[in-house]
Order: sequence, then structure tokens, then C-alpha cells
Amino acid sequence: MSASLRVGAALLAIGLLAAAAPVRATVYSFVDENGVTHYTNVPSDPRFRKVPGSAPPPAGRSRSGSVAAEKYEAEIARCADNQGVDSALVKAVIKAESNYDNRAISRAGAQGLMQLMPATSKLRNVDNPFNPAQNIDGGVRHLKHLLSTFGDTTLALAAYNAGENAVRKYNGVPPFPETKNYVTTVLSHYGRYSGLVPGAGADAASAPDGQIQTFVSADGTRVFTNVPWKYLEVPGWRREPTP
Repeated sequence: MSASLRVGAALLAIGLLAAAAPVRATVYSFVDENGVTHYTNVPSDPRFRKVPGSAPPPAGRSRSGSVAAEKYEAEIARCADNQGVDSALVKAVIKAESNYDNRAISRAGAQGLMQLMPATSKLRNVDNPFNPAQNIDGGVRHLKHLLSTFGDTTLALAAYNAGENAVRKYNGVPPFPETKNYVTTVLSHYGRYSGLVPGAGADAASAPDGQIQTFVSADGTRVFTNVPWKYLEVPGWRREPTP
């Protein structure tokens, strides 16, 4: 097998494992002669080196997602404001990706709060994905790129999970159960964090079930909907205040 084919096979394996749930363990990595990055929690090769920040916290120091969410509130707000992204959407992605565990790492190698793959971290200039500030900043910039690229929140989330090429290939949300579930989960969290759906506690204002929201497009088209997420981040649409 040629070097290029070996790299392609490794990348394919990573893609197929991208849906794996984050695990808590000390993780080791090395880059082989073909440029493929290998990850493991049981280093069997002398080239493996510990990934900084990947060790689980000491016993007795676990945090609930809600407590951790409060800890990162200011950083999320800052990064979201800098990129013009709804902070509620950022919170929803973090909740779905890692449940606010900055040490989370998936079996595919996705790392930190927003579960950045190594290639994404490199693309977004994130030196240490286990550093919360760097991870959130890089993750929000990546999310902004996807929102701008696809002009639709649902498609941007699908691309965050399955990759841009998959969304282009299927001209919409890829027909992968994991991706469909991911989009639904994030949008559900988004509704609660933004206050449009009750149930987010301190993170969301109270709102009645089935509340109708009004959105107006740049050309004056008015839409009334009780599932507003698809309009919240789409350029050219704005939400009208509820009377």
C-alpha cells in the first residue's frame, strides 16, 4: 500500500469513529513516517508521548455540566461576540460534544470542550486543544466558518459533525443516523439555551411550549414558526420581538 493510500485509510478510519463518545483517560500520541497521527491510552510504541492536558482529573473533583458551563460562560460569550455567533449555539455544541469536559477526548482523537479533531486544531491555530480558552476560540471560529459557508444552522451543524464534503456530497444533512441525531440534539440544546424552549434552568429565560416566533427576511418575507432554530443564524433573517 502506498504512503498516500495508508494516510487515506487512516483518515477514513478517523472519520468512521468520529461519532464515538468522549472518554476520560490519559492519552498518548505520535506522528508516523507517513504523517498519520496515532492516539492510544495504552502506549505500546516508544514513540508515543503523553498529550498535554489529557489526564483525567483527580478523584472527587468531577463537575456537573451545569457547574462547568458557568465556569466557561465569560469565555464563550467573548468568543461568540468576537465572531458574531449566537452564544447559545456555542453552548449547545459544547453540551452535545463534551458536556463541558475540557479533558474529553474521543476514540477518533477529537479533543477538548468543542471536540476539535487534530486537523481542525491545526487549521484554526489551536496549539493546545485541552486549554479551554484556545479550544473555545478555535471551535467558535470553525463554527463561524461553517455558518458562513452553508448559510444555514442545520447544515453548519451537520458539517461540524460529518465534515463539509459530506454535506456537499448529499446536498444537505448526510443520511447518517449519528449525524442526524447530533443535529437534533444540538438544536434541542440550542432551543433551551436561547430561551425558546423551556428546560435550561438558569441558562434560559422561561418560554411557553410551542411559542411562535416571527422572522423577517431582507426582502420583507415574514415567517411564523415554533421551530425557529433554522432561522436564528441564517444571514438575511431577523427575529421580531415578541409583543
